[in-house]
Amino acid sequence: MLKTLDAILNDLGLPLHTFPPTFAKTSSNSPGLRVVPLAPAPKWPPDVTAIILNWSRLDNVIRIVSLLCGSWLDDTIAEVYVWNNSPQELSKETFSKAQCDTRKLRIENSPQNLYFYARFLACTKVSTPYCFVQDDDYIILPEVIKTLRARMQESLQSGIYLLPPHEHLLSRLRTTITPSGVHTGFAWLGHGAMIRKQRALEFVSLLHHDCLAMNWEEIKMADNYFTILGNQVPEIWFDQGIALGGGQPFTIGREGDERNRMHIENACRYLNQIIARQSSAAQLNNVRFTTELGFVDTSNNFEHHSQPFDRAPGLGTSFLIETNIKSLPKDTIPHSSTTTSSLLENEKRGAKSMGQNAISHYQNHPLSFAVDGIPDTAFRSPRYAKQGDYILIDVLSAVNINEIMAELVFLVSSDNKRILQRCKFECSSADGRDWFTSPHQLLCRPTIVMPGLPPDNQTGPVIECSVRMEGGSARFFKATVTEDICLPWVIFEVWVRWTSNSALQT
Repeated sequence: MLKTLDAILNDLGLPLHTFPPTFAKTSSNSPGLRVVPLAPAPKWPPDVTAIILNWSRLDNVIRIVSLLCGSWLDDTIAEVYVWNNSPQELSKETFSKAQCDTRKLRIENSPQNLYFYARFLACTKVSTPYCFVQDDDYIILPEVIKTLRARMQESLQSGIYLLPPHEHLLSRLRTTITPSGVHTGFAWLGHGAMIRKQRALEFVSLLHHDCLAMNWEEIKMADNYFTILGNQVPEIWFDQGIALGGGQPFTIGREGDERNRMHIENACRYLNQIIARQSSAAQLNNVRFTTELGFVDTSNNFEHHSQPFDRAPGLGTSFLIETNIKSLPKDTIPHSSTTTSSLLENEKRGAKSMGQNAISHYQNHPLSFAVDGIPDTAFRSPRYAKQGDYILIDVLSAVNINEIMAELVFLVSSDNKRILQRCKFECSSADGRDWFTSPHQLLCRPTIVMPGLPPDNQTGPVIECSVRMEGGSARFFKATVTEDICLPWVIFEVWVRWTSNSALQT
């Protein structure tokens, strides 16, 4: 008998896969409420290959494969590709407990350990345009993978990278822009990333290009080079960071940290070389050289390479939250530098500029806490609400809100009602061009939730506030503050729901 998704999550020690439509005390009187799912199924066949590297955590790999092979991802993942770097040979029988359709499972026993280079090499061999990659010590939930795929379709980036708060901060600090045309940053792929096959092909070609003369020790550490050599500030999302643990991690202690820093510095040095050579090639009209190094973005549109917002995928159903609420102190980024080699120096300067209190706040109150379905965690802004601050929910495909009643809902501290009362609430169609302002009033109710913030951050009772939205077909739902408010944002949850009756409006 095939396991359900909830059964698999239960085996992994994770909470049940649920997200209540309301936390209000009157919820028992509102049976018609629902959370808006990823509305219609994707309009494309499954076109993602999930790539997992195996080395020392085979039990974890089997669990991850069972999650990736499930019917809940049949509309997204075409193939699950296990690249075995271990000398212990694997077969499809090894994964019998994963209950994976053998036609969907692909196993490659590598004759040698190719380390992290293997994930990019595997991506070059797939038949799909997208590759989802992750390490074997993390769980990425199905709805998050679907959100990655939906947004990757529209992204101009090489990839989208999921990062837990501490790594998200490091990536923000490891960013640099130079007058010579460098606009790059660093992000790990192991916490979950969606990349394009074409970019993997270009990257593998670059690693072996004569102009770099990279040695094997560098090539096998390909993760340290991918985002930097792409010369794009990577699109990073906060994620929940659900760790599986087990086995021996590759990077451990000071030695591992020093190795990573060395390869990051090497990547910066190589990028400087490439930019200098491409500049010379352009002056000499050497089209062949520029084309061969096509992986490296040489555009000078710096606005394209900034990320003035934070994003996080929701749990329970596929959706994305976005906000422009500043999570870093002023002037921490962007980092203008004279050379790429200052990437790690930017991290050091940025961390010193922030101070430990700001760093702790960033890590303990991330945006992902506002969409995790857990009402005792909260996103908390480091400063007061400002005019123009917005919270946006993308449900990824259009919902006809003429046929159903859709509401944008906030679970917030009671004092945040003042912020929401000074918000403009809008929704927009799939193209995001035409916005319709809701004519309805904000309604707030007491809840059954007990706030879970530490005593020094206590902000009173938790309330649920909602606004009915109007505008026909809608995909984006947005709240924008219209004036400065001397209160920080404290959001326990935010989501979109619909109801077939008006129970919550009475």
